[in-house]
Amino acid sequence: MTIRVITLIAMVTCLSLTAEAADETLPLACQGTVTETMMEEEKKPEPISMGIIVNFTNSTVQGFGNPDPNEDFPIKIIGMNAATISFQGKRPDNSKAATDRRIEGTIDRVTGDVNATDTMTNLKTSKIAYSTRYALKCRPTQRMF
Repeated sequence: MTIRVITLIAMVTCLSLTAEAADETLPLACQGTVTETMMEEEKKPEPISMGIIVNFTNSTVQGFGNPDPNEDFPIKIIGMNAATISFQGKRPDNSKAATDRRIEGTIDRVTGDVNATDTMTNLKTSKIAYSTRYALKCRPTQRMF
């Protein structure tokens, strides 16, 4: 009888630890369109498939911007309620940089709609040099590895 109780307690403990780990991050599989604008000329929307990870522990969103992890910068969750997650990030200040880069957007937690904009502004002219708009439909998924 004691072995059954210990086994049951171990199983419940493992399940609760797994549930806690799952609640720390929310991986999303997304499909939609991306629209690029360069020097005020908007290109035709292109289809895109991408992954986004919402990390509730670190209050960050990953998956937008440069695919090179060395060029990645934190995109912080700036607001969250039962319906929406708002996020915003800025490339760290660099006195030698000629541009300012920002990513901001929202995730609708009910519909799965994600709208985000990645904007690069010329610091000398204060004009937008480049922007990318994401219009996505996302669904929760599991990591592959």
